[in-house]
Amino acid sequence: MPDVDPRDAARTYFDAWRARDFDRLRTVLARDVTFRGPLGAADDVDEAIAGLRGMAEKVMTDIDVKVMAVDGPDVVTWFELHSAVADPIPTVNWSHVEDGLITRIRVTFDPRPLVGPPGV
Repeated sequence: MPDVDPRDAARTYFDAWRARDFDRLRTVLARDVTFRGPLGAADDVDEAIAGLRGMAEKVMTDIDVKVMAVDGPDVVTWFELHSAVADPIPTVNWSHVEDGLITRIRVTFDPRPLVGPPGV
C-alpha cells in the first residue's frame, strides 16, 4: 500500500465538516474512532458523527483553518471556530491517522464563550 499523507484525511475532515457533508466526513473516520473535547466524548464513528453534526448545526457557522502540522501519523490543526454567539474561538485538533483513517481526535479550546460563565 502506498504511503498515505495524514493531511489528506485531516483536510477532508475539516472540508466535510465545514460543508456539513457528514457522509463524506464518515469516509475518513475509523469505525472505532475516539473523540475527546471540552464539550463531549465519542467512542465510535456514529457517536463522533452525531457530536460533529450537533456542533455544526447548533454552534458552528464556519471554520477557518490557520495551519496544519504533521508528525508521522499525527496531524495538529490550529483553527478558529466561528459561531453566531461569540467571537472566533482559537481551537486545536489533534488527529491520529492510520491507513488513511482518523482513529483518534483530541480537541481543546476555551468553551466559556459558548456556554457562559459558571453559574449562569
